[in-house]
Amino acid sequence: MAAISGSVGKGGANRPNDVRTIQTLLNRNIAKLIPLLPVTVSGACDPQTILMIEEFQRRVLQTQTPDGRVDPGGRTLKALDGGGGATPSTPAGEPILEGNTLPAPAAKVLKEILKAAGLSRARVTSVSRTPAEQARVMYENCVSKGVQFNKNMYAAAGGKVVDVYAANKDKPRDTVIALMLARILEIGPAKVSRHISDTHYTFDVAPSSIPSDKQAAFLAAIKAHKVVSNVIPPPTDPAFHIEIPKNSPNL
Repeated sequence: MAAISGSVGKGGANRPNDVRTIQTLLNRNIAKLIPLLPVTVSGACDPQTILMIEEFQRRVLQTQTPDGRVDPGGRTLKALDGGGGATPSTPAGEPILEGNTLPAPAAKVLKEILKAAGLSRARVTSVSRTPAEQARVMYENCVSKGVQFNKNMYAAAGGKVVDVYAANKDKPRDTVIALMLARILEIGPAKVSRHISDTHYTFDVAPSSIPSDKQAAFLAAIKAHKVVSNVIPPPTDPAFHIEIPKNSPNL
């Protein structure tokens, strides 16, 4: 098991050897952190390292208010090293959904898609979001992927939120996210992203969780499913983005 001599991250001791250990573990878990990119293993606890620790705590540990720190022998370290929790029990032959928890109707559809594509598991990286969560995700995408990538991914309304990041990116993280949130609320959350929607189940599936030789079959199964109204596959979106109307008579 990986060990560190002191805490790493926000307010931590951040000894170089310990930081390198955590950066290496974060990169091993990068499939759980899409669309974030691997961090440079430098031994320096930079803002990207802290951002990745916080996002790991949100997604994997389901922490509502992550502290951005990894402590010796703590829960975050154990999860990074692969011992973060038991695998939920699943009926024999039932596909396994990892990552973020989907509402039951959406989970049922995704499992049907996986069965049709001959797949046994997939990792869900994003689900429906509040406006504040959308602002944070858009900020992190801008940091990891760049402004132009995000302007290409979003329609005009989302592009206006990305413009706020571009104009303020040198300011503190929380300040920029607050400004992006204000712009989302001004435009109208549902116009920015269908992840902020009362009418659709929206979620992303990590491409890294689908074997490369099965991705075409997975995409075909998504498009063929009678309740899926929209799919945006990679590379247009960093993940397989899937939308399902909540009022579909076939749910």
